[in-house]
Amino acid sequence: MKFNNNLKIIGLMSGTSCDGLDIALVEISGFSEKTSFQFINGKTVSYSPAQRALLIDFISTDKIELKAVSQLNFYLPKVWSEMILNFLNEIGLNTSDIDLIGSHGQTVWHQPETEEFEGKQISSTLQIGDPAVLAQLLDITVVGDFRVADVTVGGQGAPLISYFDWILLKDVGENILSVNIGGISNFTYIPQDGDISKVEALDCGPGNVLIDMAMQKLFNKPYDENGKVATSGALSEELFHFIISNDEFVNMALPKSTGREQYDLRFIEKLLKFAADNNISRENVIHTISSYTAYAIFKNYQLFIKHIAIIDELIISGGGLYNEFVISKLEEYFKDIEVRPITDYGIDNDLKEAIGFAILANETIQSQPSNIPNVTGAKRSAILGKICRVRVEKVVCAEQF
Repeated sequence: MKFNNNLKIIGLMSGTSCDGLDIALVEISGFSEKTSFQFINGKTVSYSPAQRALLIDFISTDKIELKAVSQLNFYLPKVWSEMILNFLNEIGLNTSDIDLIGSHGQTVWHQPETEEFEGKQISSTLQIGDPAVLAQLLDITVVGDFRVADVTVGGQGAPLISYFDWILLKDVGENILSVNIGGISNFTYIPQDGDISKVEALDCGPGNVLIDMAMQKLFNKPYDENGKVATSGALSEELFHFIISNDEFVNMALPKSTGREQYDLRFIEKLLKFAADNNISRENVIHTISSYTAYAIFKNYQLFIKHIAIIDELIISGGGLYNEFVISKLEEYFKDIEVRPITDYGIDNDLKEAIGFAILANETIQSQPSNIPNVTGAKRSAILGKICRVRVEKVVCAEQF
């Protein structure tokens, strides 16, 4: 039994860059190919320097005490609930005005490839920031842990935002490559006819993650604003080929997804040591790493999409959209293809993924699958996420309608 009433849903995203929480309030009706949505309001709330350092250190270290895992799992919903309450107060709404929250959580481990564990072949993914805690703190039903079901049925659990790309762009009538440059870069191919069975999507490699870590190490700055440092440098062929030789992921076969497990502090420290040993300037390091981000996207296009269709548009979203150097390199690589920002399609660039998880929450509450098996490699479609309900009168369910 389904329902089609308009639902006010908050989508939340805390990504691999660990820079803050994206909050998007969306009104959604329908589901699957009949989904329609209206963005109402949203914002990105930055983590404090201490909070960001806590998350990055937590994700980057090999050994974590169980106490720390448990505490952070409850700490994050407390921080997020305060951010959400402040947001609602700013726009003149109460928690009673919100039907549902879709929370991505904070990925701390992502291992979609199976390996032997105690006699069993096991793959796994872990997002902390427990949705049940968030639901009780806000008294709003929360859907979270979206990746788990897809991984369980043999999928990569990523990229999940490709479902939203399909919802948004399926009726454009062109072959589109929707590129998101967050901490990790990924893209979704949407065919001209909008057929979801033809959609292809994958993680390409590093987005902003290596650039940001290098900027922090070399310039004591959180990121390369507008790509100015990269623009001031020049390409180091030695470093560029060294990165290629140390990054097996870019050429990996489909399906594939990645995160800070691949591009961690050890990875960047190896690159920076090579640069220091070869007297490569700081500016040239940033230029070269930034060039590699664009290269990884183009290389995956060549490997997996170019033979399928002629792309009409390249649509860019994510923090990388603000890096003018990276965008200029993409325009060089995709020289015969129009490159456009996601804002041309009415989507706030900073909130795209948060809007996407609001859409996924709607699908889940409607009992609809929202993974794309030919994208993630899952054996079958799956309803994603766990529904954490609150008191009976707040529950969003079919029986109410």
